[in-house]
Amino acid sequence: MHTPFHPDRLVTLDLHGIAQRALITEMIPLTTAIDSDQIERNTPVLMTKQGFAVVAFPTRGFSLYNVMQGTLDDAPWMGSFCAVCNAGMAFSPVVDGQTLDFYGAGYHDGMTVLRDIQTGSYWNHLTGDCMYGDMLGKTLVRVGSLIHSQAGTVARTYPKARFVPVPIDAVRAPLDNFAEAQRVAAEPVWLPPIVATITQADVRLPRFEMGLGVWSDAGARFYPVTSLHARDNLVFDTFDGARVLVYIDSDTATPSALFTEATAGAWRGDTLTLNDGLTIKDGILLRGAEVQQPRRPLQLVQRWYGFSTTFAGCAIYSGT
Repeated sequence: MHTPFHPDRLVTLDLHGIAQRALITEMIPLTTAIDSDQIERNTPVLMTKQGFAVVAFPTRGFSLYNVMQGTLDDAPWMGSFCAVCNAGMAFSPVVDGQTLDFYGAGYHDGMTVLRDIQTGSYWNHLTGDCMYGDMLGKTLVRVGSLIHSQAGTVARTYPKARFVPVPIDAVRAPLDNFAEAQRVAAEPVWLPPIVATITQADVRLPRFEMGLGVWSDAGARFYPVTSLHARDNLVFDTFDGARVLVYIDSDTATPSALFTEATAGAWRGDTLTLNDGLTIKDGILLRGAEVQQPRRPLQLVQRWYGFSTTFAGCAIYSGT
C-alpha cells in the first residue's frame, strides 16, 4: 500500500550523539504524576491502549526520541512517533518469538524509518511492515494508534492510566524545542536532506495540509482540517461499514474520530451534544455526568504527504 523503500533515499541526521530511542524502565500512575506536579493537566500527551492498560506519553519527549520501548505487564511493547509528519503508532516488537530492539534510523519519504538492532532491517513506522532487509515480508503486530490528548483528559477518562516520565536534560532541550517547533508549524522549515527523501507526491492536497487519516484493511480516508472547519468542526461519515464522528477536539484543537450511534450533533460553546444522548466536553465523552470510554478507528493526526505516501490512493473526505 505504501511507496517502495529505496535505501539510497534514506537520510540519517547527526543528533550529536543522542540515540533515537528511549528504553523505558518506569511507568507511574498518571494521576500520581499529575498530583505530584510531574506533569500539568493541560500537557499534551500521546495516549494508547496496550491490552487492558492505557499509557500516556509526553508528546514532546516522544517527538525527540522517535522510538520508546519497554515492557508492560510482562508484555514487550514499542512505540514510534515522527515529529516531522506528526504521527505514530504502538506495536509489539516480537517477531517469530524474538523481541527486536528498534530505533529511529533516519528519514525516508519525509518520515521516520525504524530499524531493528538484531537484523538491521528497516520498518515502516506507521504500518509496521518490514520494507527492507532480512525481515522483509514480516509485519509487526499493531497495538494501537497514538491519540493526541491532554494529561488531565486521559486521567479522567482512564483513572488507571499509566504515565511514562521522559526527562529532557540541558543537552536534549534545544533539539526537543526544534522537534516541537517542526511538529506544530503550519509550514515547517524542513532540513534540505529530509526534503530530498521525497520523490513522489500526491498533489490533490497541499503537502503540509493537516488532517485526520483513518484506515482499516478495507481502505483509508483523509479528513482535512480545513474541511472540518468548514463543517463546524464535526462530520458524520460511514467508514468500513460503521458510522464515525470526526471532530476537532476543543481541548487539544486536533482532529479526532470515534465510532458512534449518533446521526447529528451541535456545539454549545465548547461542548458537543450528540443526538444519542452523549456529549463531548473538554475532550471527554460523557453520558450525563458519567465518563464513557470511546471506541475509535485506527487514526493518525498527520500531514497530507505522510498519509498519502503511506496509504497511496487513499480517499479524501469531500462532504458529498
